[in-house]
Order: sequence, then C-alpha cells, then structure tokens
Amino acid sequence: RGSRIWWCPTAEFTLLPLHAAGPYGPGTHNFSHFYISSYTPTLATLIRARQQVSQDALNNHFVAIGQANPEGGTNLRCVADEMAVVAQHVAPILSFTLLEDSDATVQGALDAPHQYQWVHLACHGYPNCRQPFNTSFAMCDGGLTIKDIIRSRRQNPEFAFLSACHTTVGDKSSPDEAIHLAAAMQFSGFRSVIGSMWSVDDDAARQIVSAFYNNMFDGSGRLDHTRAAIALHKAVKKLHSKIPLE
Repeated sequence: RGSRIWWCPTAEFTLLPLHAAGPYGPGTHNFSHFYISSYTPTLATLIRARQQVSQDALNNHFVAIGQANPEGGTNLRCVADEMAVVAQHVAPILSFTLLEDSDATVQGALDAPHQYQWVHLACHGYPNCRQPFNTSFAMCDGGLTIKDIIRSRRQNPEFAFLSACHTTVGDKSSPDEAIHLAAAMQFSGFRSVIGSMWSVDDDAARQIVSAFYNNMFDGSGRLDHTRAAIALHKAVKKLHSKIPLE
C-alpha cells in the first residue's frame, strides 16, 4: 500500500484511467486507494525523468500562466483565484513570474519556458481529433498548439502543471501515438507533467492546486518535482473527502 506504479499503456489502454480501476460501491476500494500512479508515453521518457539532477532552488524559476478570457472561449471564473493560490505557495520560495489575461499570449507562453524551469498553466484545453498536432491551450490571441510546443526549445525544464481540460487526450484512431498536450511538454524536455484525461471543473481544479502545492516541498523547504505524483495523490484524496464520488 502506498507503492509507486508507472503505467506505460499501449493501444486502447492509453484511453483508459488505469489508475482509477476497481469497484466504486459502498465500502469498497479502488486501485488508487492502494497505489500511487504515474504515466509515461515511452520508457525513454521515464528513464530521463528519473535521472538525478541538481535541486538547487536558486537556479530554478517559476512562471504561472493564467488565461481566463481566451479568444472565442468561455470565461473561467476561478483562474485568478488559482493563480493567487500558486503565488502564495511558490513566490516565497522561488523566483516567481505571473502572466495573466492580456499577457498570457501564444508568444508569451512560448517565450516563458526559455527562462523558467517550472510552469503552471491554467486555461482552456482544446483537443483536435482530426488534426491532433493542432490540439491547443487557449491564450488570449489564439491557440498554443502541440506543434508550437514541440518546436520550441527550453532550458532544463523540470515540471509543468497543466490545469486545463483534456491535456492527456490523444487521437483515438491512433492510440499508440502519444499525441497530446502533456506528452508534448514531456517531449520538449519537462521531467514531470500533470495533466487531465477529461473535462475539469474550474473550482475543483483550484482546490486540487492548493492541496497539491502544499505537498510539493521536500524536507528542506524546496520544491521537488519528484514529489509530484505523491502530491497529486494526496490532493485528489483530499478533494474526494469533500466531494465523494457517487
């Protein structure tokens, strides 16, 4: 109980929430009750993510990008609150930059990770089943696509929290090909990435984020990307205690 498991699914299994398998009746426990899960698109990606790197927080910089009013999209009422929660936890520890609303542009989001090793993105995520490489994050002036992310070069990126809908949803006609936003972030160099397999409630995301960053600090008070799976596991468990599945 409490052991880590890394899933590397293939074919139609890539479309399933394997970490949540099990019964959901009264008094029963599912897989996530016993194990802490992570996913990897390839074994090479997992090996790279597990390699030892310097944890000197003085060399790490954090950017939070929030877009509540994207071009042609609906308003996300809790993005500003989510950005405030991230800033409250991170700003006292790391060099912190906030890009919101008119500053959260496609180019701004592309330029930011050149300088920042930690990224938190809160916005709409738009899957494109017909043209998967055009799946995008919604910025104020258009979409930040998978193609944009893969083409960009980043300086030793560590961690990305993708607080948006459908960020791990790929092409159902080609399930063996990991073409989704979370995989794009990993392929561009990020060691740890948190994404979603479905739609995300705006307020629930804010609560998850708050609980998550409470558990992302190591014994010396530094942010540690290797704690991401455990921190998310605890955050989801805390939310379930408030909003039980029925």
